[in-house]
Amino acid sequence: MTANTKRILVHLKKTKPKEGQEVLARFSQVFCILEYFGTTDLATHLHAEMDNNRLVVTDDLTGKTPVKLKHPPFCPVLHLTPEDVAALPPETANRGVDVGAAVVMETGDGKVLLTRRAKHLRAFPGIWVPPGGHIEENETFVEAGLREFGEETGLQLQASQCVGNQLHLLALWESVYPPKLSHGLPKRHHMVVYLYGKLISDLTSDKLTSQLKMQPEEVDACTWLDRDVISGILKLSDEESPEQQNISGSLPQTVRATVLNDEGKQVDLDLPLAPLLQTSGDKESLGRVSTGTKFALEEWLKRTSD
Repeated sequence: MTANTKRILVHLKKTKPKEGQEVLARFSQVFCILEYFGTTDLATHLHAEMDNNRLVVTDDLTGKTPVKLKHPPFCPVLHLTPEDVAALPPETANRGVDVGAAVVMETGDGKVLLTRRAKHLRAFPGIWVPPGGHIEENETFVEAGLREFGEETGLQLQASQCVGNQLHLLALWESVYPPKLSHGLPKRHHMVVYLYGKLISDLTSDKLTSQLKMQPEEVDACTWLDRDVISGILKLSDEESPEQQNISGSLPQTVRATVLNDEGKQVDLDLPLAPLLQTSGDKESLGRVSTGTKFALEEWLKRTSD
């Protein structure tokens, strides 16, 4: 996102106590979005839509399609104290909650693309996520998701290439960086809108791999994961290692990936699966699948299990 790009921010509207009142979500006013809507659970169902370059999230579901919003149990803003808020720099406390879109794209042969964030990025370097990024001015969820998908991977896909000619709103994730208070006070707060599309049958992972052209400023590797590997990743508790749960032996040792080498050229390699199985509880978690991504993939599995 360039300096001249208008930031799209989250606005919150709840039915009680003042019906219809809308507020801009800020660190200094609204700690945790789930907490704001009065839930003590890790997830709830709300409605979200773009309106005049704002993401409006509401608990009014009358005549609306609900979507699941979740955050991790270690969500930093959930655990901020008044002293923590007072210690936040003004530019952080008042910056608002940014909005991003990410696409869980399933190929015709049933695989999902994950990208590894470049190691020089300030937030979540070296973490595996679906392609995505900020929503820009006057964009819809789908327009933003497909634009970011194309920019990061070189795959210029359209909704018309998906089953039913559309992408679906899959889930919402409250993302904070650093991800835990033990890593420092929050610097960034995002609402990630996850979308899901199922590509037509002839758009397979092999065919799309040949068309990959990764953006090195954002991505340094891509891999297509099948349902068995994804299911194995999701069986891991986010606070335990694969060894503690004894499931890694049932999974392949490697995954095929397209990687940028030291010369900046794309090469196809077999990468060890073990780093992707790491969790937020591991001391060395570079290369793990992000917690938000696990949530989105879990929703994808539920939606496509029939």
